[in-house]
Amino acid sequence: MKKSILYLIPFLFALSTSFNRHAADVVNYLNTGDTLTVNNQQYRLSWSSHPGTNYYKQEYLPARENPDRYKSMLMVDYLLIDTPAKYIVGVKINEIRERKKTDAVANFLVQKNEKNGEYLLDFIMSDGGGGKASVVELNAYHYKNYTDKAGHKGVLLFALSKRAYGNDVMPFLRNLKSERQNIIKTMAEASFPPVEVK
Repeated sequence: MKKSILYLIPFLFALSTSFNRHAADVVNYLNTGDTLTVNNQQYRLSWSSHPGTNYYKQEYLPARENPDRYKSMLMVDYLLIDTPAKYIVGVKINEIRERKKTDAVANFLVQKNEKNGEYLLDFIMSDGGGGKASVVELNAYHYKNYTDKAGHKGVLLFALSKRAYGNDVMPFLRNLKSERQNIIKTMAEASFPPVEVK
Protein backbone atom coordinates (compact mmCIF):
# COMPACT_ATOMS: atom_id res chain seq x y z
CA MET A 1 0.00 0.00 0.00
CA LYS A 2 2.80 2.44 0.87
CA LYS A 3 4.48 1.80 -2.47
CA SER A 4 1.19 2.44 -4.30
CA ILE A 5 0.67 5.75 -2.50
CA LEU A 6 4.10 6.98 -3.59
CA TYR A 7 3.10 6.46 -7.20
CA LEU A 8 -0.19 8.26 -6.61
CA ILE A 9 1.27 11.44 -5.14
CA PRO A 10 1.39 13.43 -8.43
CA PHE A 11 -2.18 12.41 -9.19
CA LEU A 12 -3.52 13.22 -5.75
CA PHE A 13 -1.93 16.62 -5.53
CA ALA A 14 -2.89 17.69 -9.04
CA LEU A 15 -4.94 20.71 -8.09
CA SER A 16 -6.32 22.91 -10.81
CA THR A 17 -3.63 25.61 -10.91
CA SER A 18 -2.77 26.72 -14.43
CA PHE A 19 -0.06 29.32 -14.69
CA ASN A 20 2.05 30.38 -17.67
CA ARG A 21 0.68 27.65 -19.89
CA HIS A 22 0.61 28.03 -23.63
CA ALA A 23 -1.59 26.32 -26.21
CA ALA A 24 1.46 25.65 -28.40
CA ASP A 25 2.74 23.21 -25.78
CA VAL A 26 -0.45 21.11 -25.72
CA VAL A 27 -0.24 17.43 -26.64
CA ASN A 28 -3.43 15.35 -26.60
CA TYR A 29 -1.90 12.39 -24.77
CA LEU A 30 -5.29 10.81 -24.06
CA ASN A 31 -6.90 11.11 -27.51
CA THR A 32 -9.99 12.76 -26.07
CA GLY A 33 -10.59 15.13 -28.96
CA ASP A 34 -9.82 18.82 -28.80
CA THR A 35 -13.13 19.75 -27.20
CA LEU A 36 -15.37 18.35 -24.46
CA THR A 37 -18.93 19.46 -23.74
CA VAL A 38 -20.45 19.36 -20.26
CA ASN A 39 -23.82 20.84 -19.34
CA ASN A 40 -24.05 22.56 -22.75
CA GLN A 41 -20.72 24.32 -22.16
CA GLN A 42 -17.91 23.58 -24.60
CA TYR A 43 -14.36 23.31 -23.27
CA ARG A 44 -11.24 23.24 -25.43
CA LEU A 45 -8.02 21.41 -24.58
CA SER A 46 -5.73 24.12 -23.22
CA TRP A 47 -2.91 22.36 -21.38
CA SER A 48 -1.46 18.89 -20.96
CA SER A 49 1.31 17.20 -19.07
CA HIS A 50 2.96 13.78 -18.90
CA PRO A 51 5.01 14.21 -15.72
CA GLY A 52 5.66 10.50 -15.16
CA THR A 53 5.68 7.31 -17.18
CA ASN A 54 2.32 6.29 -15.70
CA TYR A 55 0.58 9.66 -15.33
CA TYR A 56 -1.24 11.96 -17.78
CA LYS A 57 -3.05 15.22 -17.11
CA GLN A 58 -5.13 17.42 -19.42
CA GLU A 59 -7.06 20.64 -18.80
CA TYR A 60 -9.88 22.20 -20.84
CA LEU A 61 -11.18 25.78 -20.77
CA PRO A 62 -14.13 27.59 -22.35
CA ALA A 63 -13.30 29.87 -25.27
CA ARG A 64 -11.54 33.10 -24.27
CA GLU A 65 -11.06 31.89 -20.68
CA ASN A 66 -7.81 33.07 -19.07
CA PRO A 67 -5.88 30.03 -17.74
CA ASP A 68 -4.28 32.21 -15.07
CA ARG A 69 -7.65 33.43 -13.84
CA TYR A 70 -10.20 30.90 -15.02
CA LYS A 71 -13.76 30.66 -13.70
CA SER A 72 -14.51 27.17 -15.02
CA MET A 73 -12.22 24.31 -16.02
CA LEU A 74 -12.51 20.63 -16.89
CA MET A 75 -9.74 18.17 -16.08
CA VAL A 76 -9.03 14.63 -17.24
CA ASP A 77 -6.29 12.72 -15.42
CA TYR A 78 -5.28 9.12 -16.05
CA LEU A 79 -2.97 7.20 -13.75
CA LEU A 80 -1.81 3.84 -15.07
CA ILE A 81 -1.86 1.73 -11.94
CA ASP A 82 -3.81 -1.40 -11.13
CA THR A 83 -5.36 -0.36 -7.82
CA PRO A 84 -8.92 0.35 -6.64
CA ALA A 85 -10.03 3.96 -7.08
CA LYS A 86 -11.04 4.08 -3.41
CA TYR A 87 -7.38 4.24 -2.36
CA ILE A 88 -6.82 7.40 -4.39
CA VAL A 89 -10.00 8.94 -3.03
CA GLY A 90 -8.93 8.10 0.53
CA VAL A 91 -5.54 9.73 0.21
CA LYS A 92 -7.10 12.80 -1.45
CA ILE A 93 -9.49 13.10 1.50
CA ASN A 94 -6.54 12.96 3.90
CA GLU A 95 -4.88 15.75 1.91
CA ILE A 96 -7.98 17.94 2.26
CA ARG A 97 -8.19 17.19 5.99
CA GLU A 98 -4.59 18.31 6.35
CA ARG A 99 -5.35 21.47 4.39
CA LYS A 100 -8.22 22.29 6.76
CA LYS A 101 -5.61 23.00 9.44
CA THR A 102 -4.53 26.14 7.58
CA ASP A 103 -7.52 26.86 5.32
CA ALA A 104 -10.72 27.83 7.14
CA VAL A 105 -12.77 27.34 3.96
CA ALA A 106 -11.55 23.82 3.14
CA ASN A 107 -14.21 21.12 3.33
CA PHE A 108 -15.34 18.06 1.38
CA LEU A 109 -18.08 15.52 0.76
CA VAL A 110 -17.61 12.11 -0.85
CA GLN A 111 -20.23 9.85 -2.41
CA LYS A 112 -19.87 6.31 -3.72
CA ASN A 113 -22.05 4.83 -6.45
CA GLU A 114 -22.63 1.31 -5.16
CA LYS A 115 -23.75 0.08 -8.60
CA ASN A 116 -20.58 0.91 -10.51
CA GLY A 117 -17.96 1.58 -7.82
CA GLU A 118 -17.39 5.16 -8.92
CA TYR A 119 -16.65 7.98 -6.47
CA LEU A 120 -17.63 11.65 -6.56
CA LEU A 121 -15.57 13.86 -4.27
CA ASP A 122 -16.51 17.52 -4.07
CA PHE A 123 -14.38 19.92 -2.08
CA ILE A 124 -13.74 23.60 -1.56
CA MET A 125 -10.53 25.43 -0.68
CA SER A 126 -9.12 28.93 -0.65
CA ASP A 127 -5.88 30.85 -0.41
CA GLY A 128 -7.08 32.54 2.77
CA GLY A 129 -5.05 30.73 5.40
CA GLY A 130 -7.29 32.11 8.12
CA GLY A 131 -7.35 35.61 6.65
CA LYS A 132 -9.41 37.12 3.86
CA ALA A 133 -9.45 34.84 0.81
CA SER A 134 -8.71 36.33 -2.59
CA VAL A 135 -9.39 33.05 -4.43
CA VAL A 136 -11.94 30.34 -3.68
CA GLU A 137 -12.08 27.08 -5.62
CA LEU A 138 -14.90 24.53 -5.72
CA ASN A 139 -14.17 21.15 -7.31
CA ALA A 140 -16.06 17.98 -8.20
CA TYR A 141 -13.72 15.01 -8.81
CA HIS A 142 -15.31 11.93 -10.38
CA TYR A 143 -13.11 8.81 -10.13
CA LYS A 144 -13.39 5.34 -11.60
CA ASN A 145 -11.24 2.38 -12.51
CA TYR A 146 -10.72 2.29 -16.27
CA THR A 147 -9.04 0.15 -18.91
CA ASP A 148 -8.37 1.73 -22.31
CA LYS A 149 -8.57 -0.07 -25.67
CA ALA A 150 -4.89 -0.98 -25.51
CA GLY A 151 -5.44 -2.72 -22.17
CA HIS A 152 -3.84 -0.09 -19.94
CA LYS A 153 -5.43 -0.36 -16.49
CA GLY A 154 -5.66 2.68 -14.29
CA VAL A 155 -7.75 5.20 -12.43
CA LEU A 156 -9.48 7.87 -14.47
CA LEU A 157 -10.41 11.26 -13.05
CA PHE A 158 -12.95 13.57 -14.73
CA ALA A 159 -13.28 16.83 -12.82
CA LEU A 160 -14.89 20.25 -12.92
CA SER A 161 -13.37 23.22 -11.12
CA LYS A 162 -15.04 26.59 -10.46
CA ARG A 163 -13.28 29.66 -9.10
CA ALA A 164 -14.12 33.10 -7.77
CA TYR A 165 -11.68 35.98 -7.24
CA GLY A 166 -11.48 39.17 -5.23
CA ASN A 167 -14.85 40.87 -4.80
CA ASP A 168 -16.62 37.82 -6.23
CA VAL A 169 -15.44 35.55 -3.40
CA MET A 170 -18.08 36.50 -0.82
CA PRO A 171 -21.05 36.26 -3.24
CA PHE A 172 -19.67 32.89 -4.35
CA LEU A 173 -19.52 31.68 -0.73
CA ARG A 174 -23.01 32.99 0.00
CA ASN A 175 -24.30 30.91 -2.92
CA LEU A 176 -22.13 27.93 -2.02
CA LYS A 177 -25.01 25.55 -1.31
CA SER A 178 -26.54 25.99 -4.75
CA GLU A 179 -23.12 26.14 -6.44
CA ARG A 180 -22.17 22.86 -4.77
CA GLN A 181 -25.42 21.18 -5.76
CA ASN A 182 -24.95 22.34 -9.35
CA ILE A 183 -21.37 21.13 -9.66
CA ILE A 184 -22.18 17.75 -8.10
CA LYS A 185 -25.19 17.27 -10.37
CA THR A 186 -23.19 18.29 -13.43
CA MET A 187 -20.38 15.80 -12.84
CA ALA A 188 -22.69 13.01 -11.66
CA GLU A 189 -24.58 13.26 -14.95
CA ALA A 190 -21.62 13.91 -17.25
CA SER A 191 -20.19 10.90 -19.08
CA PHE A 192 -16.50 10.18 -18.71
CA PRO A 193 -14.73 10.93 -21.99
CA PRO A 194 -13.20 7.79 -23.53
CA VAL A 195 -9.43 7.99 -23.24
CA GLU A 196 -6.67 6.05 -24.91
CA VAL A 197 -3.02 6.48 -24.10
CA LYS A 198 -0.91 7.15 -27.19
